[in-house]
Amino acid sequence: MRPKPPSHANLLQRGPSAAAQAANRVPRPVAALARSDPAGTQIAPHLHARDQLIYAISGVMTIRANGFIWTIPPSHGMWMPAQAVHQIHMDTEVEMRTLYFQPGTVTGQGRGCQVLAITPLLRELILRAMTIAPRYAPDSADARLMDLIVDEVGRLEPRPLSLKLPADKRLARLCQLLIEDPGNADSIAELGHRVGLSERSVIRLFPQETGLSLHRWRQQARLMRAFALSDQGMNIGQLADELGYASASAFGKMFAKQFGQAPRRVLVA
Repeated sequence: MRPKPPSHANLLQRGPSAAAQAANRVPRPVAALARSDPAGTQIAPHLHARDQLIYAISGVMTIRANGFIWTIPPSHGMWMPAQAVHQIHMDTEVEMRTLYFQPGTVTGQGRGCQVLAITPLLRELILRAMTIAPRYAPDSADARLMDLIVDEVGRLEPRPLSLKLPADKRLARLCQLLIEDPGNADSIAELGHRVGLSERSVIRLFPQETGLSLHRWRQQARLMRAFALSDQGMNIGQLADELGYASASAFGKMFAKQFGQAPRRVLVA
Protein backbone atom coordinates (compact mmCIF):
# COMPACT_ATOMS: atom_id res chain seq x y z
CA MET A 1 0.00 0.00 0.00
CA ARG A 2 1.33 3.42 -0.92
CA PRO A 3 1.64 5.95 1.92
CA LYS A 4 -0.63 8.96 2.04
CA PRO A 5 0.66 12.09 0.30
CA PRO A 6 2.37 14.64 2.55
CA SER A 7 0.28 17.21 4.33
CA HIS A 8 0.92 20.85 3.47
CA ALA A 9 0.06 21.72 7.07
CA ASN A 10 3.46 20.36 8.10
CA LEU A 11 5.48 22.63 5.83
CA LEU A 12 8.10 24.83 7.47
CA GLN A 13 7.82 28.24 5.85
CA ARG A 14 11.00 30.27 5.43
CA GLY A 15 12.04 33.31 3.46
CA PRO A 16 15.38 34.16 1.87
CA SER A 17 18.02 34.29 4.61
CA ALA A 18 19.98 37.37 5.60
CA ALA A 19 23.06 35.58 4.29
CA ALA A 20 21.42 35.20 0.86
CA GLN A 21 20.57 38.88 0.79
CA ALA A 22 24.16 39.73 1.74
CA ALA A 23 25.53 37.43 -0.96
CA ASN A 24 23.54 39.38 -3.53
CA ARG A 25 25.25 42.59 -2.43
CA VAL A 26 28.89 41.50 -2.19
CA PRO A 27 31.01 43.46 -4.71
CA ARG A 28 32.38 40.43 -6.57
CA PRO A 29 31.25 38.69 -9.79
CA VAL A 30 30.49 35.44 -7.94
CA ALA A 31 29.24 34.77 -4.43
CA ALA A 32 28.74 31.40 -2.74
CA LEU A 33 26.27 30.44 -0.03
CA ALA A 34 25.62 27.22 1.91
CA ARG A 35 22.41 26.43 3.80
CA SER A 36 20.78 23.35 5.32
CA ASP A 37 17.03 22.65 5.45
CA PRO A 38 14.92 19.77 6.81
CA ALA A 39 12.50 17.90 4.59
CA GLY A 40 9.27 19.81 4.06
CA THR A 41 10.83 23.27 4.27
CA GLN A 42 9.24 25.76 1.90
CA ILE A 43 11.08 28.93 0.89
CA ALA A 44 8.38 31.50 0.08
CA PRO A 45 8.21 33.19 -3.34
CA HIS A 46 11.07 35.66 -3.76
CA LEU A 47 13.57 37.01 -6.27
CA HIS A 48 17.24 37.99 -6.36
CA ALA A 49 19.14 40.84 -7.98
CA ARG A 50 21.65 38.31 -9.34
CA ASP A 51 21.54 35.24 -11.52
CA GLN A 52 21.59 32.10 -9.39
CA LEU A 53 22.66 28.48 -9.70
CA ILE A 54 20.56 26.58 -7.15
CA TYR A 55 22.32 23.34 -6.30
CA ALA A 56 22.28 20.78 -3.49
CA ILE A 57 25.06 18.33 -2.74
CA SER A 58 22.41 16.10 -1.16
CA GLY A 59 18.63 16.03 -1.16
CA VAL A 60 15.95 16.83 -3.74
CA MET A 61 14.16 20.15 -4.29
CA THR A 62 11.04 21.17 -6.19
CA ILE A 63 11.12 24.68 -7.61
CA ARG A 64 8.22 26.70 -9.03
CA ALA A 65 8.61 29.77 -11.22
CA ASN A 66 6.92 31.37 -14.23
CA GLY A 67 4.13 28.81 -14.31
CA PHE A 68 6.48 25.79 -14.36
CA ILE A 69 7.60 23.21 -11.82
CA TRP A 70 11.07 21.60 -11.77
CA THR A 71 12.61 18.71 -9.85
CA ILE A 72 16.25 19.20 -8.81
CA PRO A 73 18.14 16.04 -7.76
CA PRO A 74 21.76 16.21 -6.49
CA SER A 75 23.12 15.50 -9.98
CA HIS A 76 21.50 18.67 -11.34
CA GLY A 77 21.19 22.36 -10.60
CA MET A 78 18.66 25.09 -11.42
CA TRP A 79 19.59 28.18 -13.42
CA MET A 80 17.47 31.03 -12.04
CA PRO A 81 17.88 34.36 -13.85
CA ALA A 82 17.94 37.60 -11.88
CA GLN A 83 14.53 39.04 -10.98
CA ALA A 84 12.71 35.73 -11.59
CA VAL A 85 10.21 35.10 -8.79
CA HIS A 86 10.53 31.54 -7.53
CA GLN A 87 9.75 29.33 -4.54
CA ILE A 88 11.53 26.20 -3.33
CA HIS A 89 10.20 23.12 -1.56
CA MET A 90 12.59 20.66 0.08
CA ASP A 91 11.27 17.22 -0.84
CA THR A 92 13.92 15.64 1.40
CA GLU A 93 16.55 16.96 3.80
CA VAL A 94 18.67 19.29 1.65
CA GLU A 95 22.24 20.57 1.81
CA MET A 96 22.05 23.50 -0.60
CA ARG A 97 25.14 25.09 -2.14
CA THR A 98 24.12 28.15 -4.14
CA LEU A 99 26.11 30.43 -6.41
CA TYR A 100 25.11 34.01 -7.21
CA PHE A 101 26.45 35.77 -10.32
CA GLN A 102 26.35 39.43 -11.22
CA PRO A 103 24.03 39.65 -14.26
CA GLY A 104 25.97 39.10 -17.47
CA THR A 105 28.83 37.24 -15.82
CA VAL A 106 27.68 33.84 -17.14
CA THR A 107 27.07 34.17 -20.88
CA GLY A 108 26.02 30.66 -21.85
CA GLN A 109 22.65 30.17 -20.11
CA GLY A 110 20.39 32.93 -21.40
CA ARG A 111 17.49 34.46 -19.54
CA GLY A 112 15.25 31.42 -19.03
CA CYS A 113 14.88 29.09 -16.05
CA GLN A 114 16.18 25.60 -16.71
CA VAL A 115 17.58 22.48 -15.05
CA LEU A 116 21.26 21.85 -15.77
CA ALA A 117 23.30 18.66 -15.44
CA ILE A 118 26.13 19.33 -12.96
CA THR A 119 29.51 17.95 -14.01
CA PRO A 120 31.82 16.25 -11.46
CA LEU A 121 34.30 19.09 -11.99
CA LEU A 122 31.74 21.78 -11.22
CA ARG A 123 30.58 19.94 -8.11
CA GLU A 124 34.11 20.02 -6.70
CA LEU A 125 34.54 23.66 -7.69
CA ILE A 126 31.31 24.58 -5.92
CA LEU A 127 32.45 22.82 -2.74
CA ARG A 128 35.74 24.74 -2.89
CA ALA A 129 33.89 28.02 -3.50
CA MET A 130 32.05 27.57 -0.20
CA THR A 131 35.37 28.00 1.64
CA ILE A 132 36.30 31.25 -0.13
CA ALA A 133 35.80 34.58 1.66
CA PRO A 134 33.00 36.68 0.10
CA ARG A 135 35.39 39.57 -0.62
CA TYR A 136 38.11 37.49 -2.22
CA ALA A 137 41.02 39.44 -3.67
CA PRO A 138 40.91 40.21 -7.40
CA ASP A 139 43.64 38.48 -9.42
CA SER A 140 44.07 35.91 -6.66
CA ALA A 141 43.88 32.11 -6.83
CA ASP A 142 40.37 32.37 -5.37
CA ALA A 143 39.32 34.79 -8.12
CA ARG A 144 40.69 32.45 -10.78
CA LEU A 145 38.72 29.56 -9.29
CA MET A 146 35.56 31.66 -9.46
CA ASP A 147 36.37 32.47 -13.10
CA LEU A 148 36.64 28.75 -13.81
CA ILE A 149 33.23 28.23 -12.22
CA VAL A 150 31.78 30.89 -14.53
CA ASP A 151 33.19 29.11 -17.59
CA GLU A 152 31.95 25.70 -16.43
CA VAL A 153 28.42 26.93 -15.64
CA GLY A 154 28.19 28.50 -19.07
CA ARG A 155 28.80 25.11 -20.70
CA LEU A 156 26.23 23.09 -18.75
CA GLU A 157 23.54 21.23 -20.71
CA PRO A 158 19.80 21.54 -19.90
CA ARG A 159 17.76 18.49 -18.90
CA PRO A 160 14.00 17.67 -19.23
CA LEU A 161 12.96 17.90 -15.58
CA SER A 162 10.16 20.44 -15.87
CA LEU A 163 6.39 20.57 -16.21
CA LYS A 164 4.18 23.49 -17.19
CA LEU A 165 1.39 24.21 -14.73
CA PRO A 166 -2.06 25.16 -16.08
CA ALA A 167 -3.56 28.58 -15.41
CA ASP A 168 -7.08 27.13 -15.23
CA LYS A 169 -7.81 26.69 -11.51
CA ARG A 170 -9.64 23.40 -12.02
CA LEU A 171 -6.79 21.88 -14.01
CA ALA A 172 -4.32 23.32 -11.49
CA ARG A 173 -6.14 21.40 -8.71
CA LEU A 174 -6.04 18.26 -10.85
CA CYS A 175 -2.28 18.66 -11.34
CA GLN A 176 -1.77 19.19 -7.62
CA LEU A 177 -3.56 15.89 -6.97
CA LEU A 178 -1.10 14.12 -9.28
CA ILE A 179 1.92 15.91 -7.82
CA GLU A 180 0.95 14.92 -4.28
CA ASP A 181 0.05 11.36 -5.27
CA PRO A 182 1.97 10.49 -8.47
CA GLY A 183 0.90 6.85 -8.32
CA ASN A 184 -2.74 7.87 -8.65
CA ALA A 185 -4.39 5.58 -11.22
CA ASP A 186 -7.73 7.38 -11.55
CA SER A 187 -9.09 7.67 -15.08
CA ILE A 188 -9.40 11.02 -16.83
CA ALA A 189 -13.13 10.96 -16.13
CA GLU A 190 -12.55 10.30 -12.42
CA LEU A 191 -9.94 13.03 -12.12
CA GLY A 192 -12.13 15.48 -13.98
CA HIS A 193 -15.07 14.73 -11.71
CA ARG A 194 -12.95 15.54 -8.65
CA VAL A 195 -12.31 19.07 -9.96
CA GLY A 196 -15.63 19.76 -11.66
CA LEU A 197 -14.73 18.99 -15.28
CA SER A 198 -16.03 16.44 -17.75
CA GLU A 199 -13.69 13.93 -19.35
CA ARG A 200 -14.09 15.69 -22.69
CA SER A 201 -13.21 19.06 -21.16
CA VAL A 202 -10.04 17.68 -19.56
CA ILE A 203 -8.95 16.08 -22.84
CA ARG A 204 -9.58 19.33 -24.70
CA LEU A 205 -8.25 21.89 -22.21
CA PHE A 206 -5.22 20.13 -20.76
CA PRO A 207 -2.99 20.27 -23.89
CA GLN A 208 -4.02 23.88 -24.47
CA GLU A 209 -2.86 24.82 -20.98
CA THR A 210 0.27 22.68 -20.63
CA GLY A 211 1.39 21.63 -24.12
CA LEU A 212 1.04 17.95 -23.12
CA SER A 213 -1.75 15.43 -22.94
CA LEU A 214 -2.78 14.49 -19.41
CA HIS A 215 -1.22 11.05 -19.92
CA ARG A 216 2.18 12.49 -20.88
CA TRP A 217 2.03 15.11 -18.11
CA ARG A 218 1.27 12.43 -15.54
CA GLN A 219 4.14 10.24 -16.79
CA GLN A 220 6.57 13.17 -16.53
CA ALA A 221 5.34 13.99 -13.01
CA ARG A 222 5.90 10.38 -11.96
CA LEU A 223 9.42 10.28 -13.37
CA MET A 224 10.32 13.58 -11.73
CA ARG A 225 9.01 12.30 -8.40
CA ALA A 226 11.25 9.23 -8.75
CA PHE A 227 14.30 11.34 -7.92
CA ALA A 228 12.98 12.35 -4.50
CA LEU A 229 11.77 8.84 -3.67
CA SER A 230 15.10 7.38 -4.72
CA ASP A 231 16.89 9.87 -2.50
CA GLN A 232 14.77 8.54 0.39
CA GLY A 233 16.18 5.05 -0.21
CA MET A 234 13.63 3.32 -2.43
CA ASN A 235 14.96 0.73 -4.86
CA ILE A 236 13.76 0.36 -8.46
CA GLY A 237 11.03 -2.14 -7.58
CA GLN A 238 9.70 0.07 -4.79
CA LEU A 239 9.76 3.10 -7.08
CA ALA A 240 7.73 1.26 -9.70
CA ASP A 241 5.11 0.27 -7.12
CA GLU A 242 4.96 3.73 -5.53
CA LEU A 243 4.59 5.47 -8.89
CA GLY A 244 1.90 3.21 -10.24
CA TYR A 245 3.85 1.12 -12.77
CA ALA A 246 2.98 -2.53 -13.38
CA SER A 247 6.59 -3.66 -12.91
CA ALA A 248 10.15 -2.48 -12.40
CA SER A 249 10.74 -3.24 -16.09
CA ALA A 250 7.87 -0.97 -17.18
CA PHE A 251 9.22 1.84 -15.01
CA GLY A 252 12.74 1.33 -16.34
CA LYS A 253 11.63 1.48 -19.96
CA MET A 254 9.68 4.71 -19.43
CA PHE A 255 12.56 6.28 -17.48
CA ALA A 256 15.11 5.38 -20.17
CA LYS A 257 12.82 6.69 -22.90
CA GLN A 258 12.60 10.08 -21.17
CA PHE A 259 16.13 10.50 -19.81
CA GLY A 260 18.20 8.39 -22.19
CA GLN A 261 19.66 6.18 -19.45
CA ALA A 262 18.49 3.33 -17.24
CA PRO A 263 17.29 4.47 -13.80
CA ARG A 264 20.11 2.60 -12.03
CA ARG A 265 22.63 4.85 -13.83
CA VAL A 266 20.88 8.06 -12.79
CA LEU A 267 19.04 7.58 -9.51
CA VAL A 268 20.62 7.30 -6.08
CA ALA A 269 19.04 3.96 -5.21
